[in-house]
Amino acid sequence: MSYCSTDQIESGDNNHYQSINDFEVGQVWSNSSLQFVTGYDGTENTVTIAVRGSEDIDNWLDNLDAIKTSPYDDDSSVEVHKGFWKEYTTLRDSMISYILTEAEKHSTSKLKLTGHSSGAANVMLLAYDVARGQAEGLEDFQVSDLYTFGEPRVGNTAFADSVKSLAIPHTRVVHYRDIVPHVPPHLMGFHHSPQEIWYDTEDSSHYVECSETDGEDDSCSKSEWYFTASDHCTYIDLAICSAGC
Repeated sequence: MSYCSTDQIESGDNNHYQSINDFEVGQVWSNSSLQFVTGYDGTENTVTIAVRGSEDIDNWLDNLDAIKTSPYDDDSSVEVHKGFWKEYTTLRDSMISYILTEAEKHSTSKLKLTGHSSGAANVMLLAYDVARGQAEGLEDFQVSDLYTFGEPRVGNTAFADSVKSLAIPHTRVVHYRDIVPHVPPHLMGFHHSPQEIWYDTEDSSHYVECSETDGEDDSCSKSEWYFTASDHCTYIDLAICSAGC
């Protein structure tokens, strides 16, 4: 739903809204290239935020590099992708502000985060800050669920290990031969955190629960020899990019 236009989201006139039970759309934030949606899940009493990825995946892949940065003063060994960090810091204050608005409205401090593609990188970085008590204004919040779809590798092994140590309840979904979860390259020092759920068929009829301790499970999506951008916009048999609105 986060790929739809503001009008489509706020009016409920899209292909996703009716399939979400007891969900109330909150606010939509967008600029020329980024967008996220907040809302409230009444079933689980959680504030939800969904962040979309790039509208042009081929261009995004062409321009993706492997440059890291060390933004955390308490541990310089933890490195993340410089471009993802820059995008996250562009969104961070607005995401926190919108979350606080929903939380005050519904009297909850539980957070459910979800994102696709680079949006998945953004919610991973937000979840990391919240879990460490480093998201100003969200110190008393708890990440109840983190669902990412087609998430690229966000940081190095130290980052993945730190995420794992925080016990963030993370479900990292990979559709078949989607190329995005395999960039930036593992050989360049990037490493996924667990747990991967790999849909190992084109039609999403079967999935594999991968290692709970290592995000780079060689028996899951890494076992494929061929990857494609065409598998990036279909997840759990749903079209989730703008064409799916």
